[in-house]
Amino acid sequence: MAAEDLVPEAVIGELILANSLVLTCVCDEDNVRKGRFVTATTWENWPPVVHEADSGEPVFGTALKSGNSGDYIPVCIFGIVKMYAGGAVSAGAGVKTDNDGRAVAALASDDGKSGGRALMSASEANDQFIVLVCPDNHGVGT
Repeated sequence: MAAEDLVPEAVIGELILANSLVLTCVCDEDNVRKGRFVTATTWENWPPVVHEADSGEPVFGTALKSGNSGDYIPVCIFGIVKMYAGGAVSAGAGVKTDNDGRAVAALASDDGKSGGRALMSASEANDQFIVLVCPDNHGVGT
């Protein structure tokens, strides 16, 4: 059974907190979905170039709009966003991305790939829950 949506007034991929840090980025592939974790493809461009993150990639932020290759999209790099879970996640747990850009529980071995912290629990994949987006990007690009 899916967890109850405790913030039904919030929309997937929308900021919950107005005081957030958002960058305009460029999509480097098609089908970047709103509310999914993205990773920076290259750190040499401005604005940053991003694509939807896979499980082995470090999280750069969360897409706040869907986009295709060449589109400019806003990306939350620090803030509170409603997202889909990729599986069960406990409130307070560190989260990273699965292969579908959804938030899943991070393991100790995921150092440098964290996308933030779960602010509420999710019981299964595709539950909607609130995430503090605060990527652990130290060491990325080195």
